[in-house]
Amino acid sequence: MIYDVVVVGAGAAGLFSGICLKKNLKKIILEKTAKPGTKVLMSGGERANVSNADIEPTRDYFTQNKKFLHSIFSKYTNWDIMSFFAESGVEIVEEDRSRLILKSGDSRELLNCLLQKLKKNNCPIKLNFDVKDILKTENSIFEIKDSLGEKILSKNVIISSGGKSFPQIGTTGEGYNIAKSFDLEIISPYRTLCGMATKRDLSEISGVSVDLQMKLFDKNFEKKVIYSETGPLLFTHFGISGPIVHNLSNAIGEYLNSKKILEIDFEKYILENLFVELKFDLEKTPKRVLKFFDLSEEKKIEILELQNWRSWKEAKATGGGISTGELDNHMQAKKIPGLYFVGEVVDVTGKTGGFNLQWAWSSAFVASENINKNIF
Repeated sequence: MIYDVVVVGAGAAGLFSGICLKKNLKKIILEKTAKPGTKVLMSGGERANVSNADIEPTRDYFTQNKKFLHSIFSKYTNWDIMSFFAESGVEIVEEDRSRLILKSGDSRELLNCLLQKLKKNNCPIKLNFDVKDILKTENSIFEIKDSLGEKILSKNVIISSGGKSFPQIGTTGEGYNIAKSFDLEIISPYRTLCGMATKRDLSEISGVSVDLQMKLFDKNFEKKVIYSETGPLLFTHFGISGPIVHNLSNAIGEYLNSKKILEIDFEKYILENLFVELKFDLEKTPKRVLKFFDLSEEKKIEILELQNWRSWKEAKATGGGISTGELDNHMQAKKIPGLYFVGEVVDVTGKTGGFNLQWAWSSAFVASENINKNIF
């Protein structure tokens, strides 16, 4: 049997790809683990932050090629996914920072919705199929092989295998190996949407959250401001965390990749050259924090030297990935017709707040629609 489409990976992007493909197509999703949608269940702190009401692609996403974003997001927007859920009977509410979250506050409702839609669309999921190799034959058919040697044939393949974050649930970067086997460029993957360790021990104020302005600097470039954001910052036993710090980790990775600093040198560069400036609002800052940093009317700013970011096990997402320069505006590899990459495996990472799930929905829709229009 030769499938019309094989989707590799049953995360958000993979499941939505299967939903968006035509019902009459012969299709299947291959998942390496025993359960589909494990990371979907973790989204939004298990409350399912499905998207964001205020999206500006060039502002809210990190990638080496921001022009690429508009061609994808213009074809499937945050309001399109809202309509999808409304038609599916899933209620969404808007919370702080324009986050769009399930009214039930239960991510299981999101996963159940996706699985039900898949079933109605005649798209089965084959579990425990660990894809290790994909070849394209002379007659333009893809051979997908698993770790046990089982082979599946397909006219089209959508790679939605995720990045390297949360390796404990099976996301270990297999999509990058597949891309490399087809000689596609990979932007060095880096941990993102995670906390940052600091040289200074902040355990004395661990657990305190403060609204402030944060700026990221590089000592090597005349204290160039790399990134700036205002919002809540959480002091922890290891350093700093919270939404603006998660976005900071994204900015650091994008910046170091743009400077051609290899992944192995990331943490060394962070330790030796990067620091953050915290500007406090003295009237709103807890007294214990003011005392800890010895802040007064004359001193509203504290400099913190960074050490590194938290581990892959704690990172909520992966930065870097398949270069968008290798893909056309349908998420298809320019060199390999019929091979698509969607979701986190691609070099597009959003800020915290539903942006990454929106990328999953949008990129999956665009790839599936192109297959729908072109398959014979």
